[in-house]
Amino acid sequence: MPIIKWAKKALKQSIRKASRNSAFKKMFTESRKAFEKAIKEKDLKAAKAVWVNEKKDWKNVKAWLQAIIDKLAKKNIVHKNNASRKKAKYSKMLKELSLNSK
Repeated sequence: MPIIKWAKKALKQSIRKASRNSAFKKMFTESRKAFEKAIKEKDLKAAKAVWVNEKKDWKNVKAWLQAIIDKLAKKNIVHKNNASRKKAKYSKMLKELSLNSK
């Protein structure tokens, strides 16, 4: 445990930041799983609902995957190129599903 005052404060800050980052990562994991489940079941409507929040219901964690990825990049939880790669990957999956469902 830290003894010096600034070290105590730094410890508190790092704990606070770690809990905030883990909450965002958990939201991303939940929405990613919901999106991948919809893709696996070939449910285009559910996949679109998870990808872009159509209902504008921010209380529903599983309904805004794209916004969560942007938020992770903005808060430097993931690198911006990593976020861009994830968004491209998931949008490609959605596009392939929409082409195959026609």
